[in-house]
Order: sequence, then structure tokens, then C-alpha cells
Amino acid sequence: MAWLARRSASLSSSGAIAACVVGTLSAAAGWGWAALLIAWFVVSSALTKLGAAGKARRTAATLPDAAPRTATQVWANGGVFALAAFLASSIGDARLGVAAVGALAAAAADTWATEIGTLWGGRPRSIVSLAPLEPGLSGGVTWMGTLGGVAGAAAVAAAAMLLPEVSALLEADGRGFSTAALTLTAAGVAGGLADSLLGATLQTRRRCPRCARFTERARHDCGTPTEAAGGWRWMTNDTVNLLATFIGAGAAVALLHLTSPAVP
Repeated sequence: MAWLARRSASLSSSGAIAACVVGTLSAAAGWGWAALLIAWFVVSSALTKLGAAGKARRTAATLPDAAPRTATQVWANGGVFALAAFLASSIGDARLGVAAVGALAAAAADTWATEIGTLWGGRPRSIVSLAPLEPGLSGGVTWMGTLGGVAGAAAVAAAAMLLPEVSALLEADGRGFSTAALTLTAAGVAGGLADSLLGATLQTRRRCPRCARFTERARHDCGTPTEAAGGWRWMTNDTVNLLATFIGAGAAVALLHLTSPAVP
């Protein structure tokens, strides 16, 4: 799968190597976990390529040119999932399995919201101030993007419920498929919203001194080098994505306990 993704330019060389490691950890936990990871990656890659030319035009002033995913991006989006699934299988703690699903649901919510919102969402607004933002800037949300994020989290949650490792735990106290899937969906949405909040508040921001416009490019589309203009310099988009998956994982476990204290 990593080789195919490299051939299709979805992954860089380093990204393909990282994907092999992440995939091996997932497969070691069980082939169901590997299938869930592959399904998420295939659908996310397809959404990234959908309307790519139009999205590139809309975000030309704010986002760097599209490029294959690197190792850092692979770990930021799939690392928490793979490690949690592997540990859940290794030490027999089902809560880590729930955390793994929450992490992947959060990654799906973020990816689907970004791709769908950029393509069909219109002018985004800041999740904090509601002020209009340039398409592509972190912290911006749209109604279409938000609905897309919910759909992404729900898709992962529903697919995860087909895994015996997950369904056995969540149905242990008699809850049905829909209730369990809703719990995992909510965790994914929480992670996706946390991604937007961190992007709007703490993520490093840059500004073009010539155009006086905010951007996430090192060099603006006008050709001028950009300057740091807020946020924490180490808080990159990849760092935000990693934290969002942690939050999704934690939210899944917390919601499990809140909705069913009888589950260990």
C-alpha cells in the first residue's frame, strides 16, 4: 500500500517508510485495525485529490503548493492510532482500542472538514472571532466543512464498530450499534474542533509585509518572504494535527466512561 501511495504521489519517500511502520503496528494489532487504517488513508487521499486544481487556486495565497505527505505528516495523523491499537492488542487493555478509534476519527474529521470545506464551503470564518478568513488559513471553519468533519468522524466510527475488538467492549453493557457509534463520532468531532481552535489560537502564523495579508507560506504568492506574526513558532500544523488526535483519543475514553460507568 505504501508503494502504491508513493507511485501515485500521495506519499513522499519518507512518508512511504513511515506508512510502512504505522501499517505494520496496525497489522500487528490485528488485520481489522490495518483495514481500518487503509480505508481511512484511501478515502482521505481521494478527497485530497478531488477538485485539487480548484482548491489550489482558492488557497494559492495562503497554503504551500500541494506535495506528497511526508513522514512527519504520516505520524501526526496516524501515529496515535497505530500505537494505541498495538498497545491495546499487546497488553489487553480495551480502552486503548477505543482511544485508537477516537484518534483516527479525529484525523478523519479534520481531513474531511478541510477538503470539503475548501472545495464547497465558501468563505471561511474564524472559529474564535467569526471574522472572515482567507481560504486555507488554520482556524477557519465553514458549514460545509463542519458537516464534512462530522461525516468523516461518523464514517470511521461506523467502520470501527465492525471490528470485534471494538464492538465487544462498547456493547458489553447492552448498548447498541448506533449509541456506540455516536459516542465515537462525538470523540472524533471533538478532536476536529480542537484542531481548529488550536489553529486559530496557538499555531504559528505568518504575514506578508508587502501585501499585509496572513498566510501559511514561507514565501507569499507575490514573491515576498513572509514574517512570523503570532502563535507559537514550534506549533506547526503537524503539531496541531498530532494534538488533535490525542484529544480525540482522550475524548473517546472519557465519553465511554461518562455514558457507561459500568464499562471498565
